[in-house]
Amino acid sequence: MKKMKLSRVMFLAILGAWAIVLRTFDFPILPAAPFLKIDFSDLMVLIGLLTSGPIGAVIVAGTRDLLNYIMSGGQMGLPIGVIMSFIASMAMFLPTHFILSKLKKASINVKYALMSATLVMFLVGAMSLFNYYIALPWYVAVLNFPIPDLFGYLITIIVPFNLIKGIILAVGQIIVIKTLVPMMKKRNMLYEAYSFEKKSINSPDVRLSQSHG
Repeated sequence: MKKMKLSRVMFLAILGAWAIVLRTFDFPILPAAPFLKIDFSDLMVLIGLLTSGPIGAVIVAGTRDLLNYIMSGGQMGLPIGVIMSFIASMAMFLPTHFILSKLKKASINVKYALMSATLVMFLVGAMSLFNYYIALPWYVAVLNFPIPDLFGYLITIIVPFNLIKGIILAVGQIIVIKTLVPMMKKRNMLYEAYSFEKKSINSPDVRLSQSHG
């Protein structure tokens, strides 16, 4: 049992290392702010979630962001960027955990819709709050960023960027789940609290609904 646990932790650490590799392939998505870039390292965090639940997501995101901080040193030596990265990952995928573990009777399409909507909403909300109250004031005070209107910058730059990023990663989330979950089931790697079962026409719930139709 201990060996299995150790192998799972090693697997999650490897996912974190792969996330660092994916982070190098970043690209801008907002012409008004080419310095804000998106990458697909968060999909490794999603895989960690699917195999090991919330702790898996935390380990993968934490490994990625710790390695990133060690290699880059952060801004002025402070880990503002990596903290923001970790919060963004948790904001996107902890709602996914709740949906997959608590809404087991919902159809797979309903789950996809809820996971996509909550990913976008929580990402935009969390990043808006963190930027407005912590990151942007710090950038202005310490790095002398020319941002005279924090709220205007938030509405015109931060919110649109995270909205687009959220939509892209929501699509990526569905692709990853559709592609990898069947394989995870066969290899008994899917986190035990999650359900992706589709209701068949012969299931008790479907027969009951048909009898009342």
